[in-house]
Amino acid sequence: MGSLVVPQDVTQNIARAKALFRRDEVLRGFDALILALDAYEPAKLMGRSRFEVEVLITECMQEVNRNPSVRKILEALTKSPKATVPYAPGGEAKLKALLPVLRKAIAETANQKEQKEQEERDLRKNTLRDKGIAYLKAKDLPRGKAALRRLADEFGDEQGIYVLVGGHLLEAGLFYDAVEFLELSIEKFPRDSKAYALASKCYLALREFGSAETVYVKAIKTFGKHPVTLTNLAKLYLAWNKKDKAFEAAQAALGLDANNAEAKAIFEKLS
Repeated sequence: MGSLVVPQDVTQNIARAKALFRRDEVLRGFDALILALDAYEPAKLMGRSRFEVEVLITECMQEVNRNPSVRKILEALTKSPKATVPYAPGGEAKLKALLPVLRKAIAETANQKEQKEQEERDLRKNTLRDKGIAYLKAKDLPRGKAALRRLADEFGDEQGIYVLVGGHLLEAGLFYDAVEFLELSIEKFPRDSKAYALASKCYLALREFGSAETVYVKAIKTFGKHPVTLTNLAKLYLAWNKKDKAFEAAQAALGLDANNAEAKAIFEKLS
C-alpha cells in the first residue's frame, strides 16, 4: 500500500537543489537533485504524495532552466537559445538519466574556463615579473619597482610572490623597498622560511640590527631553534657589538651542532 508521507531525503534535497541553482552553485545543485531522484520511489507513494513531489521537481526544474550556466550549455548542445531541460510529471526516470550528462558537460566547461583563467593569470604574473627584472637590470629603478609592486598588488595572495618581489629588490640594492614586501610575507605566510632569511639580510645591509634581531626571534618562535639561525643570530650580535649575546647564541648553536664551524669560530673568539 502506498504511503502518504514523502521521504525527507527527497524533499530536503530538492529544496537544497533549488537554493543551490539560485546561488549559481550548479554542480552541487545537480548533485542534490540527483540524490533526490535516487531516493524517490513513486510506486511507494499515494497519489497526493506523488503529486507533491512532482510539484517540487517542477519548481526545481524552473530554477534549473533559468540558470545562466545551464542555459549556456543547453544552447551549445542544442544550438537553440530556447532549449530547456525537459520534465513532465511521471518522467523522473528520463530526468534522472539526463542530469548526470548535463552535469558532466558543465563540469568540463567549468574546468576549461578555470584552466584558461589560470593561464591568463600566469601570463600576467610572468609578464610583470620579467618586466620588473628587466628594468632593474637596466638600472631603470623606478619602472622596475613599479612593475614589481603591481605584481605584488595583484598576486600577493599567492604564497611566494612577496618573497620573489623582495628578493629581486634586494638584489638591486633597494633594501627599504625589499624589506616592505618581505615583512608582508612574514605576516601573511609565516611558514615561508625564505622571507625571514632575506628580511634579516636587508636589515643587516641597512645596519638596522634591532629589526634584524626581531626577524631572527620570529623565525625561532615559528620554526624552533636551528643551528643555522642561531649562528646567524650570533653573527648579528657580533656585528652589533653585543658580545655576550653573540657568545650565548654561538654556544646554543654548538649545542645543536657541535661541528658548526662558524659558530665554533665565534665561540672561541669570544671565550
